Amino acid sequence: MLSPKLMTADQNRFASIRIVKFATLVALILSAWPMFVAAQQEPKSKEEKEDEKKADAFKVQKTTAGMGLYSIGPVSPDRKYIVLLARKPDASPNLYVMNLADHSIRAPLTSLKWGVSDPQWSPDGQSIAFAGMNESSGFPELFVLDVKTGVGRQLTRNAFSDKEPVFTPDGKRLLYTSDESPLPDAAFGILHVASIAVSGGKTQFFTEDECSSIHPMISADGKSVLLVKVSDNSGRHSLWEYGLDGKPRRDLTGLKFARIRDYIPIGPGGATVLWAQEEAEQQEDIYLLDPKSGKVRELPEPDLPKRSPTVSPDGKLIVFVGAARFGSQLFLYDVETNTIKQLTFKPANTHSPRFISNTETLFGSDRDKQNELYLIDISQPAEQKKK
Repeated sequence: MLSPKLMTADQNRFASIRIVKFATLVALILSAWPMFVAAQQEPKSKEEKEDEKKADAFKVQKTTAGMGLYSIGPVSPDRKYIVLLARKPDASPNLYVMNLADHSIRAPLTSLKWGVSDPQWSPDGQSIAFAGMNESSGFPELFVLDVKTGVGRQLTRNAFSDKEPVFTPDGKRLLYTSDESPLPDAAFGILHVASIAVSGGKTQFFTEDECSSIHPMISADGKSVLLVKVSDNSGRHSLWEYGLDGKPRRDLTGLKFARIRDYIPIGPGGATVLWAQEEAEQQEDIYLLDPKSGKVRELPEPDLPKRSPTVSPDGKLIVFVGAARFGSQLFLYDVETNTIKQLTFKPANTHSPRFISNTETLFGSDRDKQNELYLIDISQPAEQKKK
């Protein structure tokens, strides 16, 4: 029988051997791990490798730094300014205005605690209407801000959600979406288009249908109001034309769409661009509606999900955000040639493009890690990478 001292010595020696073996095993596993991980990954396809080598099709310029861009609003009627929504860390999005000539940005025009949404210019470009929530608001309320002085006025104060304001052509009233119903004993959440004077006063109801009506907009010729109705039975959306007096004129799309997310009238007598879904479970797509014939046609490449369209001032081009191998990218649709071209390729999430001229589009992106504002000019091809 071994003595206790010998047993202790042998135990220590065997323990040391086990430690060395274990350390060696760990070292081997760590050295082989990258190869193991690489082996589990699917090899990149030829198309993916080609996309990684592609550069943006046209010149892209970063115009902000550290802004915390949230979304891009509309261009002013004189096309000299654009509304931006941006937020600082741990803050809600508030209102900024950029000068399109030199890309200078004024100090924030609002400082609402719970943020701003749905900004719209007045016809004369002197004011901006928006929905917002300050410290005392339990629901979104309507505000109008004088761009020159930065002075804002709150128009609605109630226990309802008021949003999506748009100026009437004479600039004297706002049409907007509200869940305050004109119908007695209406269920909460039934939405209607309402109206209020820019100078303030009592709210009036523009629509009094039993179904919901949302997304008011003025037609391209300024002679009628467009809005979306939601079917009481099926929940499907349809685009309608109303007179400025609030009387319905005609249903432009019928029940073709499960959802109409946004729409853009293109010039007097032109088509209307629809961002919509034919079925709720289907992907988003973009369509062109001929308001005279009622015919709707889908943009080419139906397998490409499309959203957030913007139309050039001359109505000949549509830029939109589409799904790509590397995030979401900008695409260009040419109305005359009926063709689509991908504009950006750098891996990123892209959002809210806005045409500021017939060749220039502003867009938001995190292509340089932070969410900032970029400008792409389709009249200036990007420099090609050297092979």
